[in-house]
Amino acid sequence: MDGNAAGATATNDNVAATEDGEEASWNCSVHPSVFFLLGTLVLTTCATGMLCAAIMTDHWEEVTWDMDKLETLANGSVRLQWLLDRTVARVSTNDMRDRTIAFLVPMHGGIWTLCLSLTDEEIQLLGRVGFRSVPRCVNYLAGGSDGLRGYEPRADWQHRMQNLSISCALVCLIVLGSAALVGAFGVFQHQISAVLVTGVMYLLAASFALFTLTIIHFKRLHIKPNVELHEGPVDGVVSPMGVRGVGELLAARIFTTSWSLDLGWGGVMLCVMTSVLWILLSKIMRFNPISSMIN
Repeated sequence: MDGNAAGATATNDNVAATEDGEEASWNCSVHPSVFFLLGTLVLTTCATGMLCAAIMTDHWEEVTWDMDKLETLANGSVRLQWLLDRTVARVSTNDMRDRTIAFLVPMHGGIWTLCLSLTDEEIQLLGRVGFRSVPRCVNYLAGGSDGLRGYEPRADWQHRMQNLSISCALVCLIVLGSAALVGAFGVFQHQISAVLVTGVMYLLAASFALFTLTIIHFKRLHIKPNVELHEGPVDGVVSPMGVRGVGELLAARIFTTSWSLDLGWGGVMLCVMTSVLWILLSKIMRFNPISSMIN
């Protein structure tokens, strides 16, 4: 009896020792810093994807029209005809000829694009009542005047802001792409300096993205009405005459920011957090190389 009991006790001790050994082996094979590395890579992917998506989409701002204010501003000087479930207004002369002056349409724009918020079918329907053929989207990066034909040029001061925001956005994309390459090199080649530079580059990308967001957010707050009537932007107006005949109606436009701007703010925050994680990762790798984390 005593021998059997002693044998059972020894067997249990061996099993417990084996389990402890396996658990110790598992704890030794996966260093806690590995989870920090994985978290850094996941957050990096999310930050890069979100910021790139915000820059490449064209819903940073939207242009709509206040119907009640339009009716008040028209005041019988021109005739307004609402079309497409009161989303588009046809402005014509208030006489027997009923000559089309302009179409007041909703639009949405990105950093370097401006698009009509109309489907192809809606544009075809408007063509039956005199809507002129214009490109559905204008790309300011295309260069030349072909893409801008049918749209009134912007004022000089707004040109400068538009070009500055485009420049900052392009630099941000370049920095993000470079940071991804440098970060991959630093992780796979165990280069601490490359990992540290990656953190700095993500902070730099967040700074340029912040400049772009700030410009887009504030560029509509200082429109000069007297200048706008003659030279300013006519976002929301499609007319062969530009602003002539509808200048007094421009006050009814409503400029609002859209979801791309919110996506950009989220991307900036994630980029700052990513920068902090990469800098901390470089400190961790100084004392715990990646090869020792995995082994």
